[in-house]
Amino acid sequence: MESLLALLPATVIAAVFLFILKELFEGARRYRGEQRKKQALRTLLARECELNNWTIKCIRSIVETIRDESEDGAQFEFIFPKSGKVLFRVKHSDSDYKSGSNLAETHREVMDKNLLEVATLDKSLYAALQPAYDAVAELEHVRQSLIYYVAPEDDQDKIHLGGFTHYALSELEDVSKKLACLYKECTGKDLEKHRLR
Repeated sequence: MESLLALLPATVIAAVFLFILKELFEGARRYRGEQRKKQALRTLLARECELNNWTIKCIRSIVETIRDESEDGAQFEFIFPKSGKVLFRVKHSDSDYKSGSNLAETHREVMDKNLLEVATLDKSLYAALQPAYDAVAELEHVRQSLIYYVAPEDDQDKIHLGGFTHYALSELEDVSKKLACLYKECTGKDLEKHRLR
């Protein structure tokens, strides 16, 4: 070993040492960058869970209103104003007064854009994201079906509104559980918060 060191000039030894040092620093920098990226993805996905949690609450409220008010002869409708929102209205049988609320949209843009990135960066986060991604697709289906069954194009489909309410409430519970699992993976907390925007 001593003879090998004697053969190599000090500049070569210094160059090898600097190269190794540079690679160690570069590896540490990449590791910290990946950790920041993972944390940013978790924050964005948690936010999307909170947005969809609001959507679940809105849809559940509307479906429960339809279930509870149908027997009293209430009439239901959706209004589509120029603002792009979807408004739910109930006209009670004993008055001309209408009550209602907004029908919130589903949110899956962050999931769409980052599904592959999460799959390559974080195995445990991907395991929670995949079912949540499918659940949000189901949430969108429930939302679209709700709009349809309140005012179906085919009059025969009006009889399915009662059955749809039971189906929707069951699906909303399943969607909520899957989003809660993703939120727990992202934040370590239970999904109790919601966001309107």
